[in-house]
Amino acid sequence: MRIQRIDTPVRIAQEEQKKTLDEFSATLYHFLLITFPIFSMKKLLLPALSFALLSLSACQSGESGPLKIGFIGPLTGDAAPYGVDMINGTKMAVDEINAAGGIGGRMIELVAEDGRCTGADSASAVQKLVNVDKVVAIVGGGCSGETLAAAPVAEAAGVVMISPLSSSPDVTMAGDFIFRNYPSDALKTKAMASLLLEEGFTKLAMISENTDFAQAFRESLKKDLGEDSVVFDEVVDPGTKDFRTLITRLKDVEFDIFFPNGQSDAAISAMMQQLREQELTQQAISHDVADSLTLAQMAPEAVEGMYIVNVPTAGQGGEFETLFNQKFGGAQATIAFAAHSYDAMKLLAQAIGTAGTEGVAIRDYLYSMSAYAGVVGDFSFDSNGDVLGIPYGLKQFKNGIIEKVRDLPVMPE
Repeated sequence: MRIQRIDTPVRIAQEEQKKTLDEFSATLYHFLLITFPIFSMKKLLLPALSFALLSLSACQSGESGPLKIGFIGPLTGDAAPYGVDMINGTKMAVDEINAAGGIGGRMIELVAEDGRCTGADSASAVQKLVNVDKVVAIVGGGCSGETLAAAPVAEAAGVVMISPLSSSPDVTMAGDFIFRNYPSDALKTKAMASLLLEEGFTKLAMISENTDFAQAFRESLKKDLGEDSVVFDEVVDPGTKDFRTLITRLKDVEFDIFFPNGQSDAAISAMMQQLREQELTQQAISHDVADSLTLAQMAPEAVEGMYIVNVPTAGQGGEFETLFNQKFGGAQATIAFAAHSYDAMKLLAQAIGTAGTEGVAIRDYLYSMSAYAGVVGDFSFDSNGDVLGIPYGLKQFKNGIIEKVRDLPVMPE
């Protein structure tokens, strides 16, 4: 999806402005040449004159026309439910900003690209957004693989990205222009490991997709839980749907909790369905990908009782959810993904409105700002662009819905 507007009056005004500047340039040059003969040396006069005129031109022409903001997220494929929540949360913020007069009178034009939860698609998307569309900033990616693939291009171009959903620990070092208002799994796995030990689970079995997000979570959890506590640890190709051979082997392993470490709710639902088909009744636990009502539709009996460790379900039960539901008919995965995306867009608008459109200025504003009061709570960023202030929660599938069980403390590094 890309919405483009052609504003003929603006184009005409810009042409008139260029003509005026050209005339002004010639007049100023002749004035200086007559009044100050020493400046007839082109190597002294022209660079200074050119700089002054370019600055004036940029200043004037940069004040009109739409502000292009990019978006990268999984709009199709297995991860689409939370990608759709992301784009809808972002659109909701854009609509509100434009209805209030835009940013300094300039409307936001959202240019959305489908990252499909893959590095290759995201790399192509960011190249287009940066080099063709010339976006000022980007909301995204969604999946960690999208963000990690897009980061080098955005970093080289000096374009700020704020990811509302990427949680891989690798994003921490993705670049100076890369931010996220969603916490790193480096902290989430500590919270999960602490919970498992507290509840007496000492033998974890897990099946993981071979994606940036799932593998980073897998390695981080093994480190925090202790490799001796992981009694079954298998990796499958992305998009795998048949886990029966692995689960047949799992029947011969003594374990007390199962972790379906999938990149999409489709993968997690297949793992859980096939686990229960083999009459394995052990407790299950998963991460933010499982925080999706789509799972309750795909495999309601299989996921019943499964635990989830994730950020709080921000925006639920308040004005944000009411307005979101009126506009989009409800979340496909969870309202929290929409809320994080809404906050990312609103924060970018605040940064641009305060600091301007240059990437360095936006970046520096985000690093130095006080806590931003968003739908998800008050948050800021550390020196790596990682979010500060967002906690975790323990949730559980009960009767087809996801209920909060209790808060989980954030375990510091």
